[in-house]
Amino acid sequence: MKKTLTLMALMVALSGCQSSGDATVETPQSLRGSVPVAADSPAAPEAVYPDKGTSVEVVSVGQPPVIPHSADYPITLDKNGCISCHRGGKRKMAESHFEAGKVDGKYYQCQACHVPQAQNF
Repeated sequence: MKKTLTLMALMVALSGCQSSGDATVETPQSLRGSVPVAADSPAAPEAVYPDKGTSVEVVSVGQPPVIPHSADYPITLDKNGCISCHRGGKRKMAESHFEAGKVDGKYYQCQACHVPQAQNF
């Protein structure tokens, strides 16, 4: 039975490899159509964040607050740039993020829930 199935699978695979010889090769077309690619394109505007001390409002219950500043702080196994600043001070981390006085592991990767919010309209 195994030999028969293997032989049938081999025949199906080989039949797909045969060519009639009169197939025409089409030139691939760009999704842009005939519009040329611009040599120079304008740079994206630099992110503009709210003034320091100003926070972006939460608009729904249970929504994680957005980050009102750039979020390019390093997050490694040894150091989390967000936690080092927000563990104390004006904007403290939520108590729900702690377990036995330490940051709970599921809250260590801050940008899984919190995202930077630039005001570029």
